[in-house]
Amino acid sequence: MKTSLILDKMEIKHIFIALALLIATPTWADDNSDKEKKDKARREKLSDNEMSDKLASKKARPLAPDAVSREFLYSVSPENPYHVGNPTIVTLGNDPSDLPDYGSRHMFLFYVDPESYVKESANRDLEKELKADGKLGYEGKTYSPDIQGYAVLNLADTKLPSGLIRGVVKMVLGKNVPSLNFADNDHSLRNAWKMPDVNNKFVLMFITKDGDMVFYRESPMSPEDKELMYNTIQKYR
Repeated sequence: MKTSLILDKMEIKHIFIALALLIATPTWADDNSDKEKKDKARREKLSDNEMSDKLASKKARPLAPDAVSREFLYSVSPENPYHVGNPTIVTLGNDPSDLPDYGSRHMFLFYVDPESYVKESANRDLEKELKADGKLGYEGKTYSPDIQGYAVLNLADTKLPSGLIRGVVKMVLGKNVPSLNFADNDHSLRNAWKMPDVNNKFVLMFITKDGDMVFYRESPMSPEDKELMYNTIQKYR
């Protein structure tokens, strides 16, 4: 069965258009009483589930005490792998889950702070480069039935309500396979893999079916980084 590299049959830019509008909206000056009234009214409109979801997204945790450096992760390669386990994250429905293909297929994983995608044009440019034939899967260089793509939304570091982000993503995905897309409410993935600070980062990683990280970069990537990414993927196609 043909599986595209990342989010099959969707445009990530449409997922985040609502988020971009929110970020770009100016904050108008209100006196304290008016602001409190508006905040109260807004909270009352949220369902209990939406409120708990929003609060969960703010339970950010400190870095793992034994977190590795960014320089170390940039040094990983097929010859110098970094072994990582299967983390417990959540589905877009906020149910606990691991990465289903861990241990059985290679994984190309995007770990994305939504705000980094909206604010950084380089991240959107990379998306365009990876697209082919209307799919977010650069078939000439990255497609393989042995490679599964994932997008994990880093909701712990975004200022936007996680319930809103999930809703927009699920709405745009339509009939696409939702199991490719996950969320991290509280830095579970970052800390499980002992990563450095990923706030406002658009991270790309390649994990082999043996659980070895062999590629790590943060966008924007240089031409040399992109060439290394494609060469690494080629080894596992």
